[in-house]
Amino acid sequence: MRTFTKLILSIAAGVLLLSSASPSRAQTTQDPRDMARRIARHFPEKPPVEFEIVQTQDHEPRMVITNLHQYPLTAFIVRTDPTAANSITNTLVFDALTHMGLLAPIPRGLSFVTGVPHIVGQPAPDPVLAAAVWEDGSTFGPDELLARMPNARSALADSYDRAIAMLQTGLDKNWTAAEYSAAAKQLRLPIDPAKPVLPESTVADGTPVFTITVNMDRMARDNRPARIVDTVARNLLTRFTQDRDALRQSFAGSSLSNDMPKDR
Repeated sequence: MRTFTKLILSIAAGVLLLSSASPSRAQTTQDPRDMARRIARHFPEKPPVEFEIVQTQDHEPRMVITNLHQYPLTAFIVRTDPTAANSITNTLVFDALTHMGLLAPIPRGLSFVTGVPHIVGQPAPDPVLAAAVWEDGSTFGPDELLARMPNARSALADSYDRAIAMLQTGLDKNWTAAEYSAAAKQLRLPIDPAKPVLPESTVADGTPVFTITVNMDRMARDNRPARIVDTVARNLLTRFTQDRDALRQSFAGSSLSNDMPKDR
């Protein structure tokens, strides 16, 4: 295996990206993202990303994803078993917008590194890059895989809506930390056994619940005063609103829509 010399800014499940490394954009009176989406394309093969498997010194395999496109890579899907193309469980979704496995988009020329999930004592799988989405709306991969990313984003946005309404109610009624925690546990939608549920959508739906519960349980355990509980609730409300709005914005003009021009 060739020597690995790329700049690595993330190890395992985390990522650290320097804002100064983001590609510069020309001055314009229009939103650069809107202009970029006008020229977004679908890469039928050979996407502008390098995917490779490297071994650490302790012989643990790592996936290395290097973005070669001029716009940041915001999400991608890895198939851990290429022979089981139609399986839901053999794919791993990484999405910076839902903070699922990827904490920030990957700028051009930088790499993201993460482990290859496998059962201890058994050979590691041979994963492949199956789909990808960039900030400008460009895509790679089949439609059925690409659809999993906006579906998870939509599930998280809806979950944020419910959490935002609950937090506002708590602020209006001066809830205690225990009351916030109890209300958060009621936010998750019931699972319909008759409908298939994608793993990433389940995780996305539970993200606000987990965040509120962890913070408010700590407030209750430490017996923090009401003003501190109020501040935490307001901070969560602001954060959820910002993240929800970013998710909703990603739907507008998304290249994952059916009318997106594709180079097939």
